[in-house]
Amino acid sequence: MYTTEKNNSDSTRNNKDSRLVVFAIVLGFLITCIMVQPTPYAYGVNAFLQMPIRVQHSPTICALEPQADQNFPKVGSKVLDLTEYAVLDWKTKLNENAGKHPVWNINLIKILLGQQNGFDYTKCDITIHFLPRPQTKDEEFVALGITIPNFETGKTNIEIYYLDFQPNWKMVTWWEGNTEYYTYVNEPYYTGNLATDTQLAITIRHEIGHSFGLGHYVVSYERRENIVKGMEDMPSIMIDTATILGVTHYDITSYDTSEIKSIYGQGGFDTVSNEPKRVHILYTGKPIYLTDDRIKLSIDTSQFTNDTQGGLLIVDSNNTLADYLSISKSNSTVYLGSKYNDEKGKYLVEFINPITNEYDYTSFVSGAQQTTDIIVAQQQATPKVTQQTPSTNKTLQTMVQIPTWIKNNAKWWSSDQLGDAEFIQGIQYLIDKGVMVVPKSQPSTSSSDQIPKWIKTNAGWWADDKITDDEFVKGIEYLVSSGIIKLNG
Repeated sequence: MYTTEKNNSDSTRNNKDSRLVVFAIVLGFLITCIMVQPTPYAYGVNAFLQMPIRVQHSPTICALEPQADQNFPKVGSKVLDLTEYAVLDWKTKLNENAGKHPVWNINLIKILLGQQNGFDYTKCDITIHFLPRPQTKDEEFVALGITIPNFETGKTNIEIYYLDFQPNWKMVTWWEGNTEYYTYVNEPYYTGNLATDTQLAITIRHEIGHSFGLGHYVVSYERRENIVKGMEDMPSIMIDTATILGVTHYDITSYDTSEIKSIYGQGGFDTVSNEPKRVHILYTGKPIYLTDDRIKLSIDTSQFTNDTQGGLLIVDSNNTLADYLSISKSNSTVYLGSKYNDEKGKYLVEFINPITNEYDYTSFVSGAQQTTDIIVAQQQATPKVTQQTPSTNKTLQTMVQIPTWIKNNAKWWSSDQLGDAEFIQGIQYLIDKGVMVVPKSQPSTSSSDQIPKWIKTNAGWWADDKITDDEFVKGIEYLVSSGIIKLNG
């Protein structure tokens, strides 16, 4: 950025602070942090940031042929070929000096348009989608690629954007007293042209690196400027800056392969020697939000320092990035906009700290009506049975309707990651809204506020599918009969 101060005597002062174009964004929150300001020196230079993404075995990468584009009729075959070259490059570089028995294996499946509807995507550890540009709800950022982990499933989505983009420097002016200031801000844009093969090849290799667990490689401002100008080679494929001037080659370097081996060891992807740490700091106000509810996310920042900086990714049910938010010690509560109420469904919220290699995740369902489509779908999926003999166990079983996503809460509660009050409140809410139907039972003659240990144990077993829904609901019935949970009506 170039900032200039002008005063009445027309004297000027220049303060040079280069801001460079981002080329491949690892995760949503980094889009803002990198495009607004250079990577802070506090992160360390000539070093990798941390990404808590891991594959648990030799990964299968599925590359989907993009939809036909009349402006670029050959783009489908081009990006699939470039992906094949990128995967071969990663395998070759990782297996250098491995002898006749390579241990770093990566399987690539190219899925053509005609195969995509019936394809079994459960075999894909990493899925690559090719799009002309980002498809986020607000078109909020410009990038060549993005990597989106799903910590619930252990799978990773990559989006590669095949349209070219260029920098676009705009002058912004403002007044402070009698002094006028101006600065140049970069607002890059898509040109409508196809990205070059070099740009696409770098991006694909870069994003695959993220899906293996590599963070961005941080260099000093001066060195970054030299790289952009083509005066110096890229020390790592994980540099976060587009080499749009002068550089026409791209390399996965020894820094990249050494970092991968520091994560997994020398024996390939099947053993992880450097596991990221999950910290339980993310909470939603409630598991289901009605159409008019204000959606609240809470982050326990009590252990954050003033320098702690992480990010929240909000991912929709299609594993598409819906939002990204920077998180620091000062913003422990986040309220989401009405767009989530309008576009109802399940959303995954993920926290990532690229310095400590820590992460967390939670989820919520939004946009529900009072008689919500979600409830209706669940009730339609469970046949209604007319009650004939109120005392029979068979009738009890048919009355139990528990959505499977409630198991997350049960598991957290059983492992003391969720408090008693929050768990009871969640169950009470689901009963009141008709999402969970519990048979009424006679109230106990003696009541207690204490929850027996066996109920929490049952909740953990149920979350792990070791006991049935009916066995779990006996614990809920006990909470009802003891007055801890109160049924309306």
